[in-house]
Amino acid sequence: MNRKTVLKLSVRGMLAAIAMMSLPVQAQVPAAGIEATQVAVGDKPYQIQAAIAGSGKYTVIFESGFGSDLRAWRKVAPQVAATARVLTYSRAGHGASDARPEPRTIAQNTAELEQLIAAARLAPPFILVGHSYGALLVRSFAARHPGQVAGMVLVDPSDERFSPALRKLDAARTAEDDSKFASIVPPKFKPELALLQPVLDSGVLPLAGKVPDVPVVVLTSVQQAGKAEFFLETQEAVAIKRDLHADFARQFTNGWQVVTAKSGHGIQMEEPELVIDAVKKVIDAADKGHGAAGTGGI
Repeated sequence: MNRKTVLKLSVRGMLAAIAMMSLPVQAQVPAAGIEATQVAVGDKPYQIQAAIAGSGKYTVIFESGFGSDLRAWRKVAPQVAATARVLTYSRAGHGASDARPEPRTIAQNTAELEQLIAAARLAPPFILVGHSYGALLVRSFAARHPGQVAGMVLVDPSDERFSPALRKLDAARTAEDDSKFASIVPPKFKPELALLQPVLDSGVLPLAGKVPDVPVVVLTSVQQAGKAEFFLETQEAVAIKRDLHADFARQFTNGWQVVTAKSGHGIQMEEPELVIDAVKKVIDAADKGHGAAGTGGI
């Protein structure tokens, strides 16, 4: 698959506000200086590809977008590891991680992150960083473990309210976008998409509880194509996404939105400094006690 095709797929991946990476997978892929290893996870151990580095008061956990592995953070994690402990990993069936038989639901992915944290002996407080679909997983983990989470950074996050809002604007074009995306998703990820799409369509994210009122930065891409090939690339759709992200940030006592027109959906690859700065901002706010983990929630 050539670079031009990959870039086209990256744009189309925004159809559900989720991204995918289509590069060949190798057995071990270093994340820009952070060596990836295999971690035995669970009672009946399976192997998860993970890169752990750095030290500090906080453990920063990175969740990649739909279909993406730990390489999504190769421009960010090494910088963050200078002041904090970091974990990047490939979910089951991604990268060099073993596939699992369980349905790839949000709840299952969250449970497997819990298993990885235990196996790697990572200690809170956690700063959670999620890109696209990974932002839904970050919120799921935070709702299950509010007392362990000190802050979050959401990178052009998926929002369960987005598809319903687009349907209200133009149901036919929204359905066409969904169909196009489903047609280009690699076969091994189609079952997971089939489980995720109803959640995106429902407008309701199934959470185990409230997300804690911790410092949060939401990074939003408002970049538009010169000629919109897809409905979600239009000015109206981008405005809806921007407003939803702003509304989400406002739900936190210390919530900020950073908007960029220089990057597309993969902000962490195109403007990694924005993600690095956002992590620093959240850590600084957590250090000052702005929104201590476990207090209140949404």
